[in-house]
Amino acid sequence: MSQFVYETRRPVRIIPTTPGKTIVVSGIQGKTISESFTLQKIMEALKNADRDKNGCFNKDELKQALKDLGAFFPGWRAFRAFGKADANNDGQISGDEIDTLLEYLYSCGFGK
Repeated sequence: MSQFVYETRRPVRIIPTTPGKTIVVSGIQGKTISESFTLQKIMEALKNADRDKNGCFNKDELKQALKDLGAFFPGWRAFRAFGKADANNDGQISGDEIDTLLEYLYSCGFGK
């Protein structure tokens, strides 16, 4: 199993998951403890949906994560999330785009 680690210029928060594995979430500053748990739930759903374990998310993986988070229309929400987060239009959300994805999903109320 790989780790969700990517380079960023922003401060990072490391979330331990299972022994030997961590999730690195960057750019999310000034969040309360409950907000941090919400973000952790979102990252856990993303990690579970990442079938090829490469730390990048395609539309099918994101759709599965959104379904696990309880989205009513996960396909539509995945389409919207890609519009917001996939800055380089490569069909994958990776690197700093994951920060944007987390902020978008948090703003939509997922993970609560």
